[in-house]
Amino acid sequence: MNVRQRILDHARHTHLSHGTLVYLRPLRESDFKYAQQYFHALSARSRYMRFMVPTKLLSQATIQALRTAMSAPDCGVSIAIVDHGPPIGEEPIGGARIVPTRRRGTCEFALSVVDVWQGRGAGHVLLKEVIHLARTRGYHRVEGQVLTANTRMLSVARRLRFAARLNAEDPAVTTVSRVIYSL
Repeated sequence: MNVRQRILDHARHTHLSHGTLVYLRPLRESDFKYAQQYFHALSARSRYMRFMVPTKLLSQATIQALRTAMSAPDCGVSIAIVDHGPPIGEEPIGGARIVPTRRRGTCEFALSVVDVWQGRGAGHVLLKEVIHLARTRGYHRVEGQVLTANTRMLSVARRLRFAARLNAEDPAVTTVSRVIYSL
């Protein structure tokens, strides 16, 4: 990723817990050519944790939902990139999105991290990005549905001051939520 493109993307950067530099930028249309490759970098377990059902294929409906979210003013989609430089280039390591809920001022998030980057702080970085996306779009509350078995994600959410409560109708799901303040 060159400097000009980072400026055009309004890319920001941060470091993972072990020091790797990561760029956060909006999802681009050109990123969709790598969508299947990214999806297959997620293990069956990671796909289950993200989609909450066994998922073998990245559906066109999911891709269309991402396209819609990346262009709607009340939604947001960001990806985390590690830039290895030539000849390897960019490696997408995770993504996050927000969409509005039916409740005024509240958005819902989802995120994923490819398996080889899990446990290195990418989930923490992406959940902070969710807060940033929500804040810049004027939301005052962000929430997400997390499988109760996904203890790593629940731990990340708690470290970022998200409240967690079991879903009364389905204890296999935990709702995490946090009040935020707009910029």
